[in-house]
Amino acid sequence: MSLNEVVNIHKPVGPSSFAMVQAVRKVLNVKKAGHIGTLDPLAEGVLPICLDRATRIIQFMVGLSKVYQGTLTLGSVTDTQDQSGKVLATADASGVTEPQVREALSSYVGEQGQIPPMFSAKKKNGVPLYKMARNGVTISRDPVTIHIYSIEFLGMNGNEVTFRAHCSSGTYIRTLCHDLGQKLGCGAHMSKLVRERVGSFDLKSSLTLEELKHAQTDGSLSEKLLQTDQALSFMPEIRVNPDRVESILHGVALTKSSVCKASHRLSPGMNFRVTSENNPLVAIVVPLVDQNAFDTMRPEQAAFKLKRVLISN
Repeated sequence: MSLNEVVNIHKPVGPSSFAMVQAVRKVLNVKKAGHIGTLDPLAEGVLPICLDRATRIIQFMVGLSKVYQGTLTLGSVTDTQDQSGKVLATADASGVTEPQVREALSSYVGEQGQIPPMFSAKKKNGVPLYKMARNGVTISRDPVTIHIYSIEFLGMNGNEVTFRAHCSSGTYIRTLCHDLGQKLGCGAHMSKLVRERVGSFDLKSSLTLEELKHAQTDGSLSEKLLQTDQALSFMPEIRVNPDRVESILHGVALTKSSVCKASHRLSPGMNFRVTSENNPLVAIVVPLVDQNAFDTMRPEQAAFKLKRVLISN
């Protein structure tokens, strides 16, 4: 039997995100699985994994914001920007004060450009940057727009600083640690990282691999998995007439008359989940027009383009 749901796994320090996906596939005996948001082997925390047909929703969840608790070590710069790398430079950080750290942290709140690290999976001309870095090649990288919604100073012990950051998808916390070290004039690298939240998935509801195994054997697995409609609950909703579901499953675009109600005003490029009286999740669509144009459309005109059908006919 297929498991078309999402499991919130707590990845420990050590294995890669891919290794955790393979382990979950083996435990649950599923054919397909995919994770939302990669965690480096030395990081731990929340790693949502979509199972079987639930892998269809990954593309709509990769952009979810994330919350991390990070620890940086002042006075030491590494080539990977974390504790796994080769030390490139050291400096005396004893003069760095807590007020200086707090001020530096707060300066990164907001939208900004961040240059991806060389030791990352981002690609240049189809080649991952980390492959170039392993061969001693460093190339120029364009800044990527990120948004840090908040940074909370948690503590300072000697040359170690702990903080919590709520940030947009695509933010490199180790690069943030590196940049903070540059701003403070002594250099720094990330020495610990825990991902506490991905969208609505948090540490409290996450399962270790051992807990997942126990749930599989004691019959409580269904209570631990999240339905796809629950996983996409952050997305605005369009309710359609039940008699239109069959046509959606055959790829027919939604007309204005198909829609019973929408939870948000329409805007082109905005993803909506389609529901009906009998189906909590039918498809994902995107409006072809804005709300004002929709209000003046004729009932038979196509108003939404299908992006993904999420139930089978």
